[in-house]
Amino acid sequence: MKNYDLSASCNTIEKNSSFTGNFTSESDFRIDGSFEGNIETKGKVVIGKNGKIDGTIVCSSADIEGKFSGTIHVEDLLSIRSSGEVHGDVVMSKLIVESGAVFNAKSSMQNEASNIAPLKKITNFNDTREKTA
Repeated sequence: MKNYDLSASCNTIEKNSSFTGNFTSESDFRIDGSFEGNIETKGKVVIGKNGKIDGTIVCSSADIEGKFSGTIHVEDLLSIRSSGEVHGDVVMSKLIVESGAVFNAKSSMQNEASNIAPLKKITNFNDTREKTA
């Protein structure tokens, strides 16, 4: 049996195709057709312009150009392109929403406590400061 590199593989649902059920994978997943159900992957999920998902997604990152409705949990970056639509509940670490995108969701940002230093609160703006410019 051949030894496959998972980082180079991608699961795909092509345009004019539909799938209903649960999908679990270690690699990336691209949807250009219709998907109804649950997706769980350690890779990236891409919803193409013609793609549509109704369900739940758990992934490391996501790029949405099509339509998503449901619950999505993204460990890192969620990017919603100008043609993308998101409706539902969203949990992510980072979010990019391009102009023209539709984002109707209850959202929360998860905190990677080990990588983020606490914010320092500035309380007194009236103290004399050295001018640097």
